[in-house]
Amino acid sequence: MVACRIISKEDYTPFGLGGTLLLHDDNEHVNPTVGDLLVEGQLISKIGTDLQPSDASTKIIDCKGKIVSPGFIDTHRHLYQTQFKGTHVNQTLLEYLPRAPVAAALWNLEDLFWGQLAGALESIDAGTTTVVDHSSCSTQPDHPQAAIQALLSAGLRAVYCYTPAFRLRSTDPWKIENDILSEESLVRYEALAQAGPYGNDTVHVGYAMDNIYLPTEILKPYYARLRDPARGKAHLITTHANSCVMFGNGPTAIKILAGHDLLGPDILLVHPNEPQEGDDALYRASGAHLSNTPNTELQMGTFPVALRDEFYGSASLGVDCHSWGVGGIPEQMRLLLQAARAERGAKLAAEKDGSGLWSRHTGFDAESAFNLGTVGGARAAGLKDQVGSLKEGLRADIVVFAGDSPAMLAAAQEDPVAAIVMHSSPRDVETVVVDGVVRKEGGRLVDVSVVAAPVEGKSVLKPGTKLSWGDVVAGLLESRRVVKERMRGIDFEKGEEYLLQSMHLNTGALLEAQTK
Repeated sequence: MVACRIISKEDYTPFGLGGTLLLHDDNEHVNPTVGDLLVEGQLISKIGTDLQPSDASTKIIDCKGKIVSPGFIDTHRHLYQTQFKGTHVNQTLLEYLPRAPVAAALWNLEDLFWGQLAGALESIDAGTTTVVDHSSCSTQPDHPQAAIQALLSAGLRAVYCYTPAFRLRSTDPWKIENDILSEESLVRYEALAQAGPYGNDTVHVGYAMDNIYLPTEILKPYYARLRDPARGKAHLITTHANSCVMFGNGPTAIKILAGHDLLGPDILLVHPNEPQEGDDALYRASGAHLSNTPNTELQMGTFPVALRDEFYGSASLGVDCHSWGVGGIPEQMRLLLQAARAERGAKLAAEKDGSGLWSRHTGFDAESAFNLGTVGGARAAGLKDQVGSLKEGLRADIVVFAGDSPAMLAAAQEDPVAAIVMHSSPRDVETVVVDGVVRKEGGRLVDVSVVAAPVEGKSVLKPGTKLSWGDVVAGLLESRRVVKERMRGIDFEKGEEYLLQSMHLNTGALLEAQTK
């Protein structure tokens, strides 16, 4: 294979890469192409062959035999949850809720900063360059400042979605208050949004609206306010859209929003895995998008819908909670693809009055899954004109995979897209570039230089502080120790019972036994 080179001018950030470029055509088919890619400033300025450096200061990194991919886009993530990793792997949604998003009320600014920073760096390490951060840790007024400072310091592109706080007022008995209708909370969001985007337009501000079960006379002016440019228009409005037996099989989120005439291309619905008749048409007509998070959704016992023909054009992928498992998008592509194939096979086996059918073909392919984490993610995140593909004029968000690692050898040469979707891991990600800046090189994360919080005087760590990965490890583990200590003695099973009642969950259909 002929080497390709990616070239960048040293006055912005020095790098040069090489390999097989994964280029999307107008039909979003991926064409692996050997060539050169020139980066100048934040942008991909030229793609071609035998490109020459602009001047002697340009550094070139030769990546012969490697794969050069668009950066991956994660459209649903709770980045702050790093301290919880390993704790939710055997939990359902009911068990998780009091132990993570509610327990986040116990976090101080330092806890949020370290969790957010480590989560952002884990994303970059896996080749994710853009995240829609559903930031459900906002119980203190300055939590958003800490979260955005961590995003800016990591260098991750993001849509930071401000979430009205869940306030844990008591655990004996359990009592939770929600800031959804708090004027103070909305004013705080608006101030944040009006001052954004941040970091050279790398961090946009959106809104996470999880209580859509309100009357029209409340929801209509609420959404109008979120969409008002004079108040700080939300880049996205994202919603947990679970509608299944647990929630009583009520109307789906997209039907609820359609009933209030609130749909639009700025709507991103997450986990909509029990669709009802007509939902697909509502997505298409309104331009709304959905995000599937296969690792967590499969653990919850629901099948993602992103690869179904009727939803594919509106769909994207997210990790959700890296506290539940892997934090990379290729792993989500893989899980989604295999789950969709298994679901299809099960449906075929039930055909012909149960005597069954079987298929010559898999029904779904790797390229379709790959596109959900690239071009599809860009559309869902409201950034299709900036990222999602390797194209002249787009932001330089780029991932370089090894082609000769034990996992990728032969697969990279046979089918680069399949190699990423089915064979890769973060170990195979050699270089990551976000907005023209190298954030991972030679298989190792680049040291962090702490950036100031949006508001002067609100920084958790002093701007300019240098952090190695070892420093992040130390800060994160100390925070984890303190958080665990604060949680000691809390009866989370009582929290489950409280949520069963306060969220009006379908207790009549609840299976208490571990197996069935």
